[in-house]
Amino acid sequence: MAEEAKARGGGGLQRLVLWLLIAGLLAAVWWLASDRNERHYRVVTRGNAVVIERGRFFPMGTTLAPEKMYAPVLVPAGEKPPAEREFDDQNELDRYLFDALSGWARNLAKKGETRAASALVERASALPGLTGAQVSVLTSLATDLAWDEARTDIDQAAQLIDAALRKLDLVRQAHAAHSAEAAEQAQKLQRIQEQLRPPKEAR
Repeated sequence: MAEEAKARGGGGLQRLVLWLLIAGLLAAVWWLASDRNERHYRVVTRGNAVVIERGRFFPMGTTLAPEKMYAPVLVPAGEKPPAEREFDDQNELDRYLFDALSGWARNLAKKGETRAASALVERASALPGLTGAQVSVLTSLATDLAWDEARTDIDQAAQLIDAALRKLDLVRQAHAAHSAEAAEQAQKLQRIQEQLRPPKEAR
């Protein structure tokens, strides 16, 4: 009897160990599947925005990617949103987004919408998985856009100076208070205006 009880006790212990092993294996599989899903990304279009989703730490399911560089991006007017795709590699995702963002930026630049194009280039530059060649492309594009924006700013500055000179001339011609100051300020602005004018050969 004692031997039978001992045998039953030993069998119960074996079953307990077996169940613990099974539970451990299931937990390991659950953890590995959750870890893999968490490194999974998906690009989808919702309305007029491109949304990047990231897998949850769970065997399935996604949520909005929490990283700032993966915030939703509005699709520029007239542009086609990218096709829905899934990625198990973050670098592959970044290079896919680069193609979309840089293409939109180029098209916006051709339309003269340099500030919107620059915003897209800035977004693309924040992607960590770009190749050296892609970074060079963005640097070149950013430089061209900065030049265009600088020229626009200079033109706007010249227009503001023209408006200021007209007002100063009114004050000077009135021979009233501030006439002398107006004449002095006008001379200073005229010198700045001359510096802002492009060389004759560049016109």
